[in-house]
Amino acid sequence: MLDWIFEGIVDWIAGIVTGLMDAVSGVFLETLGTDVDVMEQYFPFVAKAFEVFQYTGWALLFLITVWQLFRAFGGPITEAENPWQLLARSAIFALLIGYAKPVFLLLLGMARAPYMAMMDLPITAKDFSFAGVENSIKAGLVGLVAVGSVIGQILIIILLLALGWNYFKTLLEVVERYIVVGVLCYTSPLAYAMGCSKSTSQVFKSWCRMVGSQLILLVMNVWFLRGFNSSVGQFVTGGGALTGGHGNVFLWIFCALAFLKTAQKFDSILASMGLSVAQTGTGMGMDLMMAARTMTGFARGATHSAGGMFRGGSAPGSAANAGISGGLAGITSKFKGNSYVRDAVVEGGQRMGASGGIGMIGRAFGSAAAKGGATLTGDSIASVATHSPQNAGKIAGDIADRSLPNYMPHMTGQALSQTQISGGHISTTAQMPDGKQANVELYSAGQFEQPDAPHATVQASDGSQWYQMASGDGAGAFYATPQFAGDPGEAAQVAEAFPGMPEGTTLRTVDDGVLEASGSDGGISMLYSAAHFEPPDAPHDTVTGSDGMQYYQTMPHADPPQFEPAAGDASHEIAAAAAYNNAQFQNFVPAYEQPVTQVNSERANEGVLEVRHNDGSGTAFYDQAQYQAPRGEHKAYEDAKGGQWYAILGTPTVERKPLYENGKPVYDGDTLRTIQTETLRYKAVPTKIEAPKRRDMQTRKPPRRRQ
Repeated sequence: MLDWIFEGIVDWIAGIVTGLMDAVSGVFLETLGTDVDVMEQYFPFVAKAFEVFQYTGWALLFLITVWQLFRAFGGPITEAENPWQLLARSAIFALLIGYAKPVFLLLLGMARAPYMAMMDLPITAKDFSFAGVENSIKAGLVGLVAVGSVIGQILIIILLLALGWNYFKTLLEVVERYIVVGVLCYTSPLAYAMGCSKSTSQVFKSWCRMVGSQLILLVMNVWFLRGFNSSVGQFVTGGGALTGGHGNVFLWIFCALAFLKTAQKFDSILASMGLSVAQTGTGMGMDLMMAARTMTGFARGATHSAGGMFRGGSAPGSAANAGISGGLAGITSKFKGNSYVRDAVVEGGQRMGASGGIGMIGRAFGSAAAKGGATLTGDSIASVATHSPQNAGKIAGDIADRSLPNYMPHMTGQALSQTQISGGHISTTAQMPDGKQANVELYSAGQFEQPDAPHATVQASDGSQWYQMASGDGAGAFYATPQFAGDPGEAAQVAEAFPGMPEGTTLRTVDDGVLEASGSDGGISMLYSAAHFEPPDAPHDTVTGSDGMQYYQTMPHADPPQFEPAAGDASHEIAAAAAYNNAQFQNFVPAYEQPVTQVNSERANEGVLEVRHNDGSGTAFYDQAQYQAPRGEHKAYEDAKGGQWYAILGTPTVERKPLYENGKPVYDGDTLRTIQTETLRYKAVPTKIEAPKRRDMQTRKPPRRRQ
């Protein structure tokens, strides 16, 4: 029974060690490279302070030059330099200070060739994985010691920890060497300041030797790490055996550890050869202390983790695990597809990552990364948002605010707060640039019925469809009105925004939520966004945009023909105009059979035409698209273009109207002078249709969940 428990503990530790090694394998070499981009991104201050070092370098160069010139006045007793040579050298190095960074980047470019050449070289077992190392060690120990015994399990733990610890120490050396190169780059103006005088030139020469040595170390990082990776692939494939049949697991382990140790001490080796290299890495005492702390942490958490493993669950992480997670928080975005970060912040719901000890460590990584500002990927959010509420759980807090745009791309750039992501439902508050706020609710189209209230349909990063509803003072930003100028050249954009719009229709944006549509036949209608306006009282159609937003489209305004005014004073000219207008009107309203003697089209742009008859009576025609149905007696007519008109009969009457001259009323003494005027009296006058009222955008009724 004890052996079985130890075997479970060993499997758990082996999974942790190899999982961590797999997580960081290849990341350092590919990310750091032979440039200073990573240095500037992680430490932006160094790039800003570079100019300070330049001015400091010029100041030092000036002081050294002045001092050496002052010494020249002492003659032979001061052993001063030749002033002209000093000035020439100072001018050259002053120029080098100004171009210090480009010169250093040129040197880095020379090192890039061998660096990238070794990165591109194929290696044996290229797609290797550290996950097979523990099994190969077990197989190699068969015949030497019983791997199922406690001694065999402890031996496996020692070998794996030694291998993993030295691998991470080598990676630390790689990073330290890269940082040293960056420091040499950004402090290079100070080194150039030392080159102007013979008495200080040794400092500059030492700096040059160190730069060359560090660039050699930078290239050797690739050689050592890729050599070790190829060794792991060869070991997993061949079990440590050599081509001649000799060799075993212990020989390979010792060779691999020696290789890593050599990589860690290669700066000392170069220094013994006479090269000037920076000594990096920790001392032996620190190594032993860190190893002891790691072993102690594993020992503390082993019982709890093994118990959780055999119970089918996981126990809370130990202090050592929390420390490891904090140190590696920066790589969690590459560790199992962001799922451990998701599992660390989700409340309830099913986990995406592994269970047991690996899952516990992974979630510790995720928690540390979340606190450090990490974001969730769209896939991680989808694992909650697209599942049923019973299994999905909930994501909230700062990480939800930061991460939602990864799942809802249209929210990129929005200042979000109070975000909650659950199964089929997402809610958040968006702060607009003008200070207004909008409460945004998103409902999964797969889990909710289409809302009765106005809404838009948006697409998430995983392709799922969501109903978007917004309320509050800033809600209009989430029901954006398409912008059109009424240009026929926008036909493709119109067809894309409104797939069902008749061909040849042009749109013009009038206001927020209002569009003017001009048909190919000349008819004009208005489109009112259902998100911004209540349904109009007038007859209308409902059209749906490509984003799911509905618009109320009013009836097109009637389009009457052009009528001739009665020009001139001659009776034959008036008669000709009247005959023309009569014919035009009869063709326009064929069903109106009563002869027309005069057509008044002064209010045609308002949807009103007035005609006179031989008996002095008249009829007023009102466009049904612009006027309510009159309450009194009236008839309805259809014009030749399909427009509808209300016809109201008017009786002739005489009215007395004031007489005006030069815009002023005329008086006879105290009496206002009037004249009699023939006019028409109508029994009913229709009311003009008002624009629809704007909606109250403070509340939105949520849709019903599908059964």
